[in-house]
Parts: sequence; C-alpha cells; structure tokens
Amino acid sequence: MSRLTTSDIHTIETQLRDYETVFIRQTGYTLADIAKLAVGLQGNVIKRKTAVVPITSGLGIIGGFSEAVAAILRHVGTETLVTTKTDVAGLQEAYLSGHELAFMADDDVCAAFGIGSAVQSDNGRATGRSFAAALTAAIKNRGISPDGARVLVVGAGPVGQSAAEYLAEQRAVPVLCDLDKRKAAKAATRIHNAAIISAPPSLKSFPYIIDASTAADFISAEDVTAETIIAAPGMPCGVTDEARDKATVIHNPLELGIMTMYFDCLKKLEE
Repeated sequence: MSRLTTSDIHTIETQLRDYETVFIRQTGYTLADIAKLAVGLQGNVIKRKTAVVPITSGLGIIGGFSEAVAAILRHVGTETLVTTKTDVAGLQEAYLSGHELAFMADDDVCAAFGIGSAVQSDNGRATGRSFAAALTAAIKNRGISPDGARVLVVGAGPVGQSAAEYLAEQRAVPVLCDLDKRKAAKAATRIHNAAIISAPPSLKSFPYIIDASTAADFISAEDVTAETIIAAPGMPCGVTDEARDKATVIHNPLELGIMTMYFDCLKKLEE
C-alpha cells in the first residue's frame, strides 16, 4: 500500500459529510452502501466496538491518521476508540476495554483484526473491491448496464487485482495494464473474462477506468470526455485537476476502503 501523508488525510474528519453528498450524486449510493455491496453484505448486522491502534514501526505514525480512521468508522455508526497507547500495548488496551475489532497500519499493511475472533480484512482487497463497486454503481446510475463493459484497470497489484475480480463478478470485462507485463498476465489468468493490454493504451478509448496505480497526474484532460467515469483509489491520484473538471472521478484516500474493511469483518463475524 502507498504510505499516506498528513496532507492526504487532514480534511477527512471535517469534510466527510460533504464528500458523502458528492459520492451519492456520482453513484446513487452512500459510502456505506457501496462498502456493503463490495463484500456482499445484506440486511442488518450487529455493530461492533472498534479500536484504532497507532503503530510506531517503520517511518512511524502519520499525523492525524488514527483520528481520520476513527472518524470514518464513527460515520457508519460504530463506537470507536483511538487507543492512548501504541503497538502491542495499544492492542492490549483495546482488548481490555472490550473492543471487538482493531484497525492498524504500518508502512506495508493496513488491516483490521478481530479481537478474540478469527476475522481479518486487508485494506488492499477492500479498497479494490469497493472502488470497483463504486464504478459499476456510477455506470448504472447513468442507466447503463455494466454487463460486457470494458473497464481499464491500471495497476495489477492487490488493489487492481481485487478490483478486476469484482468487475468480473458483475460481468464487466476487466482489462489489466501494468508496467510489469508478466504480473498483469499472471493476474488475468486467475480472473474470469479478464484481458490484458501489453502496451500503454489510449486512455480515451476506455470510458471506464480504475486507477489502481501509484503514479500521479498521468490521466489528463485530453484523455477523457464528459462521459468518462474513473474510480481512483490510487495515491497520489493519477487524475489531473483539469481531467477531474471534465470527467466523473470517484476518489478518496481512505474513506471507502476503511468502511469496506469494517463491513467485511462484520460479515465474517456473522458467518
């Protein structure tokens, strides 16, 4: 996963409600609705007390990260604690205070774990599936069926592969593109109906794109039209400001992935 910076997330807590309004206009659903669709969760489930544990390993704690994760979880109505202690001591604090899920992130992994139960959710998979769910919802929101639609997936890492898997489940055709052509080809063999592009594609030939890369500003205004829909979980965002003004761009650095991890754990706890 890409390491976020304080500037990437500093407005999440204060602007989450406003962003929700934009997201509903784009997709026809709330963030929580899309997160549930991404994991196949239906009906009401028991909410679980959740803790966010700051982790100091590697490059250390990102300023405001734990508070942003907690704000996202509270937005979906769960009681959430940011532990006062870090690392193992923080996890113990969460356990002793009766919390059932713990969210933690270091330089390499962002994951949620059950406390006292064998459930886990990885941010890469949750993010890929939820942004693919948001893209297909946005397509449907225009009265178009995603069945058979070719969707360019830029990046064949964990996020891109998970996005492609969800698209295939919706009968869309994921077209994988990665600088590492062998990685894209290997991923395509595991995903039903997937295709690959070995050379850099003409972006304008794809009305639907998932940017699961870590490259900044490679999708320009010349690459899109007013009909283009881009789901961009990648950080930094690969879509320029000029392209965002022209196309529909679904982008948030943390919100949708964290919510999907939460509902993924709730589903597993119910099973």
